[in-house]
Amino acid sequence: MDSPKKPSPQNSPATGDKATVKVHLPNGGFNVVRYGDTVEIKGIIQTVTERLSTGERYYNGLYAMRLSRPPSTETHWLHQDTTMQQIHEKYLKKHPNSEWRYDLRIRYLPTILKELFDRDKVTFHYYYDQVRSDYHTELHKKIDQEIAIQLCCLEIRKYFKDMPQNVLDKKSNFEYLEREIGMQKFIPNSVLEKIKSKSLRKSIQIQFKKFAHLSEFESMFKYLEILKYHTNFDQERFRVDFGGSFTVPVELVIGPDIGISHTNVQASTTKKIADFDQIQAIQTLVSDCEEHTKATLQLKVAGTQEVLFFTCSNLDVAESLADLIDGYCRLHSNMPASIWNKKDSKESNPVKPHRSSKDSYSNPTGTMLSEDYAEIVEEGDYSIPAVKNYELNRNQIELQEILGEGQFGDVHKGIVKTKENLLIPVAVKTCKGDADLATTEKFLEEAYIMQKFDHQHIIKLIGVCSESPVWIVMELAKLGELRSYLQKNKNRLDLATLLLYAFQLSTALSYLESKKYVHRDIAARNVLVSTDKCVKLADFGLSRWMGDDQSYYKASKGKLPIKWMSPESINFRRFTTASDVWMFGVCIWEILMLGVKPFQGVKNNDVIGKIENGERLALPPDCPPRLYSLMSQCWSYEPSKRPSFKDIKEILQEILYEERSVQQDTLRRENRKMAAMSWGPTDEFIPPKPSRYPMQGVDPSSFQSDGPPSFIPQTYIVAQNPEVLAHLMKENECRGFNPAAYVTPASPVSSLYGDQLLFENNRYDNSTNFNVVLRQKLKQQQMESEEDSKWLAESETHLKRLSLTQEPDTTESTLTSPPTSPSYISPAPYQPASNTASSHGSKGNGMHSSTGSVSSSKSHSPLGSLNNTLRSNQSDDRKDDSCQSGSVIDESEKKEPSPNPTANLDRTHDRVYECTTDVVRAVMSLSQGVQQAVADQYLDLVKKVGVELRSLLASVDEIVSSFPTQAQREVEMAHKVLSKDMAELVNAMKLAQQYSNTTLDAEYRKGMLGAAHVLAMDSKNLLDVVDSIRIRHPHINKQIFKSNDSLPESDRPIEEEPKSATDNSLPYPTTLSPTPVSCTFVQMPLYTNNIQSASSSSLNAKVLDS
Repeated sequence: MDSPKKPSPQNSPATGDKATVKVHLPNGGFNVVRYGDTVEIKGIIQTVTERLSTGERYYNGLYAMRLSRPPSTETHWLHQDTTMQQIHEKYLKKHPNSEWRYDLRIRYLPTILKELFDRDKVTFHYYYDQVRSDYHTELHKKIDQEIAIQLCCLEIRKYFKDMPQNVLDKKSNFEYLEREIGMQKFIPNSVLEKIKSKSLRKSIQIQFKKFAHLSEFESMFKYLEILKYHTNFDQERFRVDFGGSFTVPVELVIGPDIGISHTNVQASTTKKIADFDQIQAIQTLVSDCEEHTKATLQLKVAGTQEVLFFTCSNLDVAESLADLIDGYCRLHSNMPASIWNKKDSKESNPVKPHRSSKDSYSNPTGTMLSEDYAEIVEEGDYSIPAVKNYELNRNQIELQEILGEGQFGDVHKGIVKTKENLLIPVAVKTCKGDADLATTEKFLEEAYIMQKFDHQHIIKLIGVCSESPVWIVMELAKLGELRSYLQKNKNRLDLATLLLYAFQLSTALSYLESKKYVHRDIAARNVLVSTDKCVKLADFGLSRWMGDDQSYYKASKGKLPIKWMSPESINFRRFTTASDVWMFGVCIWEILMLGVKPFQGVKNNDVIGKIENGERLALPPDCPPRLYSLMSQCWSYEPSKRPSFKDIKEILQEILYEERSVQQDTLRRENRKMAAMSWGPTDEFIPPKPSRYPMQGVDPSSFQSDGPPSFIPQTYIVAQNPEVLAHLMKENECRGFNPAAYVTPASPVSSLYGDQLLFENNRYDNSTNFNVVLRQKLKQQQMESEEDSKWLAESETHLKRLSLTQEPDTTESTLTSPPTSPSYISPAPYQPASNTASSHGSKGNGMHSSTGSVSSSKSHSPLGSLNNTLRSNQSDDRKDDSCQSGSVIDESEKKEPSPNPTANLDRTHDRVYECTTDVVRAVMSLSQGVQQAVADQYLDLVKKVGVELRSLLASVDEIVSSFPTQAQREVEMAHKVLSKDMAELVNAMKLAQQYSNTTLDAEYRKGMLGAAHVLAMDSKNLLDVVDSIRIRHPHINKQIFKSNDSLPESDRPIEEEPKSATDNSLPYPTTLSPTPVSCTFVQMPLYTNNIQSASSSSLNAKVLDS
């Protein structure tokens, strides 16, 4: 064959007639080229260089092929006109082909590197990689440690060209650099081993400031300049004898700046012999003496009759020198023909076939095996064969109006006619007709990726038209992109629908995660709305697959969505599933903000500074606290701390379920309230059977009448539960209406509740039985209403009377904890959403929306200690009934509830009780100190809490040995929780101190307060456990506390101390009852759940008053 053909659909590698050669690249990659006997080295070089990137190489003549046999030092430079048959005869017969290594290198350099950069950036990048590789293997031996640090900083600047100048000042970024990339990429291992890690980091931070202002290419030129100054890497040196009859040992130096020069070994002076453009001919000769096989290189120089003779030690050196000079002569004369005349070859050269045109080396369509050196790296060749099964006949497609403009061309609405004459609406992405092959291949990448996916919330690929102009035909989403849809319909979209969109996207991204794909462009603009209840992920133009051995994808040049990207993607162009999680968090924020873009008014260059300063996107309106907690975890600075899409999907499903349940409860409550009229217990009129199923949401005004005649039926009072019924009847009394005036049954279309009445009505044969049942139900509901009202009043009192906070304003309970402290997420056990309506509907008891009060065991950072604080002495069915109430009880109907004390125990010499009180006081002191925001005092405040907690635990240990085994286990469980709580408080203190001077100071202080309050509640719970054991085992109670009669005066109970001693430290309201009351801890701001619960046990009020 004439030349190496690249694989294509018509001419695949399998059709070749000979073997393959693996050509290694300096970046660690390689290319495999199939060759025939007559193929020349320059044909293989051209094939490989064209594969580096699309288009011709302006400086293709700079490349040369080196043949070596590691680990030996044997090296041969192969001349461009040498055929593979000659190489086989000369070298491969001595050693098998598997022992040889072919390296493509740049050997001939232009005088000015700037010209190389301007005219052929691909070759310049290739040369830079080659020099860097040589530096790490050999050249580092010639430089000292300080220069190595400078080169390291320049390489870091070049490698992370988009990061801010002060990025290495942040310790976490430096640790990320060392952990994820490794310093051995920038400093040779031998140098790295000699430098201590701490001194290396300090040196890099100092030196990096000198080069932080440089651009990517300025860093590369500076790198080459420093390395050249110390190593002269662009020069090659040969030890030869210079002269004809009389020879002088010299060191011949060849380089782009000095031409052909020599250095006298004795005088150590360099003198130029000739310039490359003066050389007219090169000839190599071999001596006939078998004992002294020396070779001679002869150079004919223009303008002189004298021929320059160089005697080399062997033929390999002479040929290497001749090839080097010949290459420089071709470069300077701009002539492809060689001027080297070989006379050392004993075999005759075969007849060379006619050279084909440059079209013979056209760009292949096979998979590229090397990293691309273009301005934008090509990660793969996804051309026609990849999507062959999806080929469509263009005649089947009818283009209609333009939907939008894409990166490569317009996007049209269209119709595809199938073989069964079915018409399918589609979207057609078009590629401009004048696009080159590289653009077309990049355009088809999206189709190649989309064909691998099959998910209900991912846009499906229907087919492609691979002939120019190229079309990609995909599923049509009729309602357009999500962002514009949100903006147009923001007035009618409720929270449940927005959560549904987020959940559907999470399922699609979890699917991509399982397929090991990263999307890299997750944003509302790239989500399409198929129906008002279905969205689908689209735009896979930036998506990439990560193999089993690939932990991340590194992007090259190109436009990237900075404001959606994670910090590691902005700084290091590194994309992983964790970076997709960050982008998804931003996408959720866009959805909740109804199409508002993130970081409005902030420049792209300033985004990373805000992120590294701890700033995050603000809490959207009506965003459930648990959802914002999830978003905050998605925005963790460390990728390892972000949840997976599998976890995100599960949490979003729970949040969606909770919101839907609340929405349904609210809808039922509103419909019932609208339809509520009157209910007559003495009425004998049976409601007629409806002819059709009752309608929902009927306007209540249609059922009102100023003076209802006897023949017009009026509706009963229809309430969703006994509490609402009592409230409505109370309102009627205030307005002067008598409930008995409503004497007719409800209309079947008056409310949803009418359905149940109709079904019950059908069970009875006459109106008398029906009314008896109704009276019984009314009586039962009224009794339950009184019990529920009493319980709700007690709960409200528990929440208001003995709060440990000094702030009267309870609206702060909706605040959230800092994004990077998710450890305060509540682990309250999951509750059915139907039991949370009171959380949504009432404010008098301090409860909040059900999304805040309902949690899940799937929280990422659960605190098991809170489980013990959510107990209540009320029965489960009492809770269920009361939680269904949706209205606030009238104040006139509330009775002052008596507190429900834990136990009527004698607190004399009760060390557990005293120590619990001390812990509570320490927590109160900490709360006051933290609110003053003096970070230096945090340690002392936490230390005080720890000391008091240790005393509490010691007091429990003194008496626990007397408890039965089962009781000891109960104490042990409460005991362990407190240790965890203390550890959480210490961690929260560290974060509060660390961020005390940032904009997140207030958020981290809230997190610290939340941890302290959790500890106080669990301390109280430990006291409750001990008290319950004392009640169940009276003999143990007498035995333990009888022995304390002789306690010294210092251990007397607190209530015996003078009251004035603690009045100033505990300024509680004077209205507190001296009887035991329930102790309530007001819930601190949390992201996921708002929890306010009256504890099941009590502290003695007079102790707190003391």
